[in-house]
Amino acid sequence: MLDNRLQTFLTLCETCNYTKTAQKLNMTQPAVSQHIQFLENYYEVVLVAGKGKNFSLTEEGKAFHQYIRTLNANSERILPLLHRIKNQVKPLNFGATLTIGEYTIPPILYQIIKEDPETNISMFVENTHVLQNMLWNGKIDFALLEGHFNQNEFEFKLLSNETFIGVCSPENKIASRNVDLEELLEENLILREPGSGTRDILEQALYNQNLSIKDFNRRIEIGNMNAIKELCHQNIGITFMYREAIKKEIAQGSLKEIPIRNFNVSHPFNFVYLKNCPDKAQIEAWFERIIYLRQ
Repeated sequence: MLDNRLQTFLTLCETCNYTKTAQKLNMTQPAVSQHIQFLENYYEVVLVAGKGKNFSLTEEGKAFHQYIRTLNANSERILPLLHRIKNQVKPLNFGATLTIGEYTIPPILYQIIKEDPETNISMFVENTHVLQNMLWNGKIDFALLEGHFNQNEFEFKLLSNETFIGVCSPENKIASRNVDLEELLEENLILREPGSGTRDILEQALYNQNLSIKDFNRRIEIGNMNAIKELCHQNIGITFMYREAIKKEIAQGSLKEIPIRNFNVSHPFNFVYLKNCPDKAQIEAWFERIIYLRQ
């Protein structure tokens, strides 16, 4: 639970407006200004450089915001951590992006449940953006992310490096020959929604070759991996995903990897958690166990 002046500062950073901050916290605007002035006097730095439309944080203010945001996120987790001790529960409370949640983690969860049936497991499968917010709000202990995230804001450990490939129906004319990435632009592109790790990786890979998803003939956005696979199987279009997510279908022959010249893309799957978290040892123990069980 943060000091109310620190909470005022966090809210001001969120709204970027003194009046809106006062309304949100049910305070007067002069009281908001007094809270900020107190913090600046106490820490002997200028935190806010302007007001209204000219609102901006100084470099010290940006750093302070990061410190206090982390402090607030960790403080939100203290109560549930204490209740775990009191109730003697063994929780596994985490989030995972779609590829990891659907294809990487289930065999590991099976082993955890088999070894310790009393473990209380809560897994949230969401996109990278949502999971980062859940970490900040203290709703999960750690996240397994395949997408890009701000590495300055979190602690993280590498789970693995995964290969990212193009996928199509065996009936597609491009399935039986090597192609350049530019040749695929005539195809319908089936992809995940904005904010998903898979889409982030694809957009970055295209950007590195001076292309974008807008260059494709047609784009179909779907938030379900199985639906994307089925549409590809029916030869409606092509997609890009981690080989980890498609290895079963490739082995069965229902989908085929597209042999793309000069397209060697891999990306890390990361174990991500809050900096300076009060249960860091327990969280890192889960990382070690996941690594061990994945071998």
